Amino acid sequence: MVIDDEEFCISAMKCLLGLLGINTEMHVDFCINGKEALALLKEQIKKGFKYKLIFIDFQMPIMDGKVATKKMRKVLTDEFKMEIKD
Repeated sequence: MVIDDEEFCISAMKCLLGLLGINTEMHVDFCINGKEALALLKEQIKKGFKYKLIFIDFQMPIMDGKVATKKMRKVLTDEFKMEIKD
């Protein structure tokens, strides 16, 4: 997942990931703020999908990267605890 509010940064990440052989159309989710990313993370977890890597900008509108990271870590920690119980 790539989270950034700047179109240039999104385009740059698409290019960099493409150079690494990653099909960004099929294998990477892009979000423009932390709130959107948090919602998508929760949605994907419910479907059984787990992100292997998340790139996040810290200065964004609506929900900045610091707040989003804390909330995402809580969601992922809670999910991990649920897996251990099962």
